[in-house]
Amino acid sequence: MSSSIPRRALSLGLLALALAAPAARAAVPDDIAPPSVPPIAWPAGPGKVLVETRCLFCHQGELIAAQRLTRAQWDKEVEKMATWGAPLSAAEKQVLAAYLARHFPVDARPGTPSTLRLARPTPPAP
Repeated sequence: MSSSIPRRALSLGLLALALAAPAARAAVPDDIAPPSVPPIAWPAGPGKVLVETRCLFCHQGELIAAQRLTRAQWDKEVEKMATWGAPLSAAEKQVLAAYLARHFPVDARPGTPSTLRLARPTPPAP
């Protein structure tokens, strides 16, 4: 009979959780949306299109733009992404690493205006 007590306690606990779940769900308003982040206006130059077409299909721009690496570190990072499936030719890897090292160098603060701008939203049509 002692084995039925833990089963009952477990059954009652699961029943209590099942009954409490709808109440917990109702406590979170449905109209709350995650904050939207304006898109990043990537600096012009060779490599911009590669970031937009090869990097951003897996990563959010903020992740890339927050990195501050040396050229050697960018080379390793780009090579790692290529081994994980980023479709980059050998020449594209060099262009991309050079672009990232130029615009996101190890000695720059993340998100500085000289290296990163948020795109301005297009004003609504009158």
